[in-house]
Amino acid sequence: MRELTAEQRIWLTGAQEIGFIGPKPVESVYEHALGFAACIDELLRTDLLPSSFFAADLGSGAGVPGLFLASWFPESRFLLVDSMRKRYRFLEEMVLYLRLQERVAVYGGRSEECVRLTEYHTVFDLVTARGFASPAATAENASGFLRRDGILLVSEPPDVSGVRWPEAGISGLGFSSPTYRRFEFSYCWMAKNLKVRGKFPRGVGVPEKLPLF
Repeated sequence: MRELTAEQRIWLTGAQEIGFIGPKPVESVYEHALGFAACIDELLRTDLLPSSFFAADLGSGAGVPGLFLASWFPESRFLLVDSMRKRYRFLEEMVLYLRLQERVAVYGGRSEECVRLTEYHTVFDLVTARGFASPAATAENASGFLRRDGILLVSEPPDVSGVRWPEAGISGLGFSSPTYRRFEFSYCWMAKNLKVRGKFPRGVGVPEKLPLF
């Protein structure tokens, strides 16, 4: 059972006190992470993810969903990426507090810089993102992290008008059409199984300032 543990509640309450998550009940944050886990369960059942997967959580912030997922999928490894010093220092402390240091690393810096490192370029099976950036910037950054057939898994706004993931835009980054799921919250995932038409991501800040779609 994926219950909210006392340690996880302390972690989330601490993040809330310093403004890394909003004032909503921590149970809501937990439920949001459960939806990510349910999507990963389906990806594992359908062999779209290996049982021991390597995942990057972009814009990890307080560690949601990354720290939850690391606890719930003990055979897998995670990289938490965040550029704000206070947040990545907090993440480092929480990795130790939750005793996840053998399987979870923290990168303090921009994702466009992180992905340039040989050990992180096109090696991940899964990239997760919860409010990281615009769809275009999220897809562009994730493309550089993911291996061939890797999966980008994101949370979606409750009410979406228009198309957030146009095929013409995501296909150039290597992604096929998204699959959508709705639990307590909304999610979608897409596989990087097409030819990437270019070198991505571009320079620091460029994916957000000059979006490809």
